[in-house]
Amino acid sequence: MTIAVELTRASDGPEVLAALVAGGLIGELSRDGCEVIVRGDDAPAVGHVLDAWASEHGLPFVPVQVDPSSYALVPPAG
Repeated sequence: MTIAVELTRASDGPEVLAALVAGGLIGELSRDGCEVIVRGDDAPAVGHVLDAWASEHGLPFVPVQVDPSSYALVPPAG
């Protein structure tokens, strides 16, 4: 199984991938840099790493689980 992570900014791709790997997850960055594909099925772990990464960098992004196998890292609604 894989979990797709859609990113708002391509420039964040390498850092998000590094954070996921540091969290014990295996992933691959898309060519355009706007998506990371995580190999595995631990969606809660992916969400936790994404939330921690955004918080550590002071970015106004939140991980939104779109469905069981995908997240979007986006600005909060409202």
